[in-house]
Amino acid sequence: MAFAAVSEVKLRETLSNRDLPMILNETPGVYATQGGGGTGDSRINIRGFDQRNVAVLINGVPVNDMENGNVFWSNWDLGDVTRSLQVQRGLSASKIAVPSVGGTINVLTKGFDDKKSVLARVETGSNNYQKYSLMLSSGQLKGDWAFTVYGSRRTSDGWVDKAFDDAYTYFGTISKRAGKHSLSLTGLGSPQRHGQRSFASQVAVYSDEKAREIGARPIVNGNRGFQYNPYWGTLDRFSVDASGQKVSKGAEVLNERTNFYHKPQVNFNDLWQVNDKLFVSTVLYASYGTGGGSSGLTSGNSTTLPLNNATGQTDFQKIYNDNMGFGTIANPTRKATAFLINSVNSHRWYGFVVGGDYLLNDKLTLSAGLDGRNYTGLHYREVRDLLGANFATNNGDRNAAPNTQLHVGDKLGYNYDGKTNWLGGYSQLEYKTPLLSAVLSATLSQVAYKRIDYFLQRNADGKPVETEWTRFNGYSVKAGANYNISEHDNIFANIGYNSKVPFFNLLYTNAGRKYDNVKPEGISSAEIGYGITYPSLKVSLNAYYTLWANKTTTSFSSATGEAVYSNVRNVNARHAGVELSVAQEISRRVQLNAAIALGDWRWTGQGLLNQTREDGSPVNPSLIDQPVYLNGNHVGDAAQNQFQIGLRYEPFRGAYIRPSFLLFTKYYADFNPETILDPATSTDSYRLPTSRNFDLHMGYEFKPVINEKVRLALKGSVLNVFNEFYFTDVSNRSNSNTGSPDLLQAFFNRGRTFTVGLSATL
Repeated sequence: MAFAAVSEVKLRETLSNRDLPMILNETPGVYATQGGGGTGDSRINIRGFDQRNVAVLINGVPVNDMENGNVFWSNWDLGDVTRSLQVQRGLSASKIAVPSVGGTINVLTKGFDDKKSVLARVETGSNNYQKYSLMLSSGQLKGDWAFTVYGSRRTSDGWVDKAFDDAYTYFGTISKRAGKHSLSLTGLGSPQRHGQRSFASQVAVYSDEKAREIGARPIVNGNRGFQYNPYWGTLDRFSVDASGQKVSKGAEVLNERTNFYHKPQVNFNDLWQVNDKLFVSTVLYASYGTGGGSSGLTSGNSTTLPLNNATGQTDFQKIYNDNMGFGTIANPTRKATAFLINSVNSHRWYGFVVGGDYLLNDKLTLSAGLDGRNYTGLHYREVRDLLGANFATNNGDRNAAPNTQLHVGDKLGYNYDGKTNWLGGYSQLEYKTPLLSAVLSATLSQVAYKRIDYFLQRNADGKPVETEWTRFNGYSVKAGANYNISEHDNIFANIGYNSKVPFFNLLYTNAGRKYDNVKPEGISSAEIGYGITYPSLKVSLNAYYTLWANKTTTSFSSATGEAVYSNVRNVNARHAGVELSVAQEISRRVQLNAAIALGDWRWTGQGLLNQTREDGSPVNPSLIDQPVYLNGNHVGDAAQNQFQIGLRYEPFRGAYIRPSFLLFTKYYADFNPETILDPATSTDSYRLPTSRNFDLHMGYEFKPVINEKVRLALKGSVLNVFNEFYFTDVSNRSNSNTGSPDLLQAFFNRGRTFTVGLSATL
């Protein structure tokens, strides 16, 4: 298979203060960006498939959101406790029934470490970045016990304006070998808050130069810089004295968009070597996530708050003045004209993974197992901050009578639970000889969805309205083989099919309406590859072809002035490409790594479009299941071609220098479905300019001190050394594929930043 692993050494030397996925850009076929720029808001694509369709595991336990497949990297800060980051591209070979399409990422954390150690580290860098961490590993103790504990504190102003970062991280694992069992209990979590830049802006808002580069016109009050973030402002929460005069309390900085979340996860593992032929692995896990994100809401039920034209920031002062009755409108009751809300997305998740490997003979191994999950997502909006008003009303709230007064903590808009039950099984037969190895695997899963709505009309018994369970059956089959042509050459091939069940969020609207005729999605994939392996040289070349049938996509647009959510289903996508990776040890002091990926990803056929407003009502009730003509258009949202080259050079003992150059090209904007309803006028998405980036990492490990027991190490990273800016993410919130670059909305990479860290290991 197409497989890569990032070692612990490389992680320590090159991750810097980035989110974990960013280091994977040096893997062929991977495109990772930092999204809007908030810490933990990164996203990753593999072979053109976004992270909703990439299985992400931590120690073999799935962590993709059970309702929409998303991965929220702010939930973990695992860079310091990861011992290996494994990436498998293509249909999953994992021994659980994961619904991956693009590939699988498995984060392996520290466990039964044989070496006793204490590690303390302090880091600082651009944008007031500060991080302090401490890790203690016991090594193997008497009675075959071992433990590792880790804690860190991280703060930053953020490279995007007011995208602050405030996070703690804890990690602990305790292990015990008992006869033929290896037992471990692991707990981890990162309670955090960070400011966000939720949506992209027109290119000219950031830079006149970049606007001219793509042929777009400058705009009034534009050219604000790449770090520009409209989702904050200043506010004086003045009071009013007995004479009706304002009493200032001073200006405060207030974020409109923030994320706050804590997702502790606990895993219990039992690895049991029953005998020479049978091995059994058992994992029990639980996750209890709490939190969500904040945004604004107007009395007209829009999440777009007014901006101050002069500053370009959220005009909190105008909102506060209007709410207090000192604005341009009469407001004797101090009813909120706009206010802040929390969109809460908590969950309760319990699961198990049980599997076994049985050696039938010296050539055949039979594997089988079960994967069970029970998930409940709790979703609602609540009033966060009335911004000086006495109360708010929300006309879109189907639970309250019109003009019902709402106060801080009251729920509004929607309030429902989403329940998911999952049971999957896998089986695999592996044949292995020195020359030939082959595998045949299959998975079968059943997923059941139920929606409980607390804002619909109550049943006669007073209980909330529940849907019936909706069940889908999914399955996959895969066959692969590897042949060793010689001691140094091998060829491999695999073929597979995955019947993927739709996510919960693609089955229901926010208003609880169930889409008709939702089908399982079918993914067919084939791959062939060639490898060269020498002690000083490793080369992997592979080609792949993937056809995704009945694919469903969702998008958000504000091009018409109101929030419109689009759902396109039953469309096909074809992804094909070639990938090459090279690792060459030129000498003991110099190692070279390079990656090339060339892709051609296109939509085929046509899909069906449904559009809803913020409250879940259809935009046009007479236009349901509109045909969308995508045939031949490029799949957007990720660069299809990639070129990377890097070195690791040791100029003298204990020192290293690691330059890395990365180039992405053939990047198309994501499509906007309402612009391609007529086959005669269907146009391709906009193609973005080529991007390039150069990073430099370096470090030095001093000679041991204090009786040669303490090792001090200094490391530093400079990201985007030449301070060049390029498109990383292009939104489809406006008609970006109509051919008008003036409408293009985008995010750019961050400018040159640095980090420096000092560690002491005992």
